Amino acid sequence: MKKSVLAVCMMVFGATAFSQTCDVKDSTLMGSGNNTDVFYSLKKGVTTGNGTVSTASSTNWHLAFSVQASRFPTNPANGVAIRINAPNGENAQASLTGLRLARLAGKNWSNWYNLDTTGLYNLPELLDSDSTWDLSAFTSGYSVASPFDFKWGAYNSTSHKVEGTTVYVLYNKSAGWYKKVFINDVVGDTMWNFTIANIDNTDSNFVQIRKNAFKNRNFAYYNVLNNTVIDREPDNRTWDLLWTKYRTFVTQGPVTIPYSVMGVLHNNGVKVGQNNGKTCSQVWLANKTAKSSPTISTMGWDWKTFNGTGYTITDTFVYFIEAKDTHTYKLTFVSFNGGSLGKTRFSFYESTVGINDLKVNGNVSVYPNPASGSIKVDVKETVMSMNIYNMKGQLVHSSNGSSEANVSDLTSGMYYILVQTEKGLFSQSFIKE
Repeated sequence: MKKSVLAVCMMVFGATAFSQTCDVKDSTLMGSGNNTDVFYSLKKGVTTGNGTVSTASSTNWHLAFSVQASRFPTNPANGVAIRINAPNGENAQASLTGLRLARLAGKNWSNWYNLDTTGLYNLPELLDSDSTWDLSAFTSGYSVASPFDFKWGAYNSTSHKVEGTTVYVLYNKSAGWYKKVFINDVVGDTMWNFTIANIDNTDSNFVQIRKNAFKNRNFAYYNVLNNTVIDREPDNRTWDLLWTKYRTFVTQGPVTIPYSVMGVLHNNGVKVGQNNGKTCSQVWLANKTAKSSPTISTMGWDWKTFNGTGYTITDTFVYFIEAKDTHTYKLTFVSFNGGSLGKTRFSFYESTVGINDLKVNGNVSVYPNPASGSIKVDVKETVMSMNIYNMKGQLVHSSNGSSEANVSDLTSGMYYILVQTEKGLFSQSFIKE
């Protein structure tokens, strides 16, 4: 009897047990200096074993213009965001060179040709949000209290344009170049028009970017040094996660400062919950405490810590990802090697089944679930035998004629219970805490 029960048990959950292991399933490569952005699809990863959709150099652009539609009135800032490529910023003490963006208050098109940049280095540095793609360096300070003041410009209800009001300076002090930028307007939410030039008015360019030329993209990218518009994203319906460098605010002692990090951001429409305190093998859909969040840096960068020679991974950060394909995936980072490869290894699988009932015949409930001491099965028929198996298919408990079992001695994890009655064989899964 036990051999037949075990055979049925393995047929029922063998495939599930295989898919729910926490072994390394895939990896991404960002190259030396982590200077390659990696766009990743969880669906593709599960299907093919290699979820990388595309890669793109992270050093070939300076400005990113949203090509999404402005969602009036719920999210008007969505279509007017302008992000900057400034993962390092300007930090001479750390030998970092990079972009800075400053807003010249009171400077507009009337001042364009005779721009006074006195005090430029003392102006606040403007940064992109790492919570949402919609709030950008150019719209820094935007508030829903004034929903049509986008800082670089304001919505004109007569012309139905967002018209420019402010001049910005984008510069790299160490590299010795300075560009002034004025966003002329966004016409009917279809066309970006902007002017960019050196401070002395040389190398002046009027640039137009048609949003519909970048269908199914989040942003169109622009290189200010060679005046090139770049299409560098894959179709935004095909990727969930982005391995990239960005800046976030990190608290060091008594101060909070912008800090350069390498981490994982997620796409619009994707939600992520970070479950803390349990390892991959201990947390499932049924017992997770993580709440899904649209914050794009929920996964972020702090799953790894530099230990002086390499990186230590926090294995009790487990991520549940509601992906673009509407399925839920569980992901845990396994290792990160900055080096010449910039390689991240991770475990993940589709967890739509979780620990939901797997029925051989009829149904049975187990309570409490999760359990720490005794469990009891609730079934209408008389119990003839009850067997509990671990995820390896090993019998860890067997009893006859009883509907209760003491599981306090079992290690934490997922188990399957098979109950034999006169009416047939019933199966259920449970978590041992």
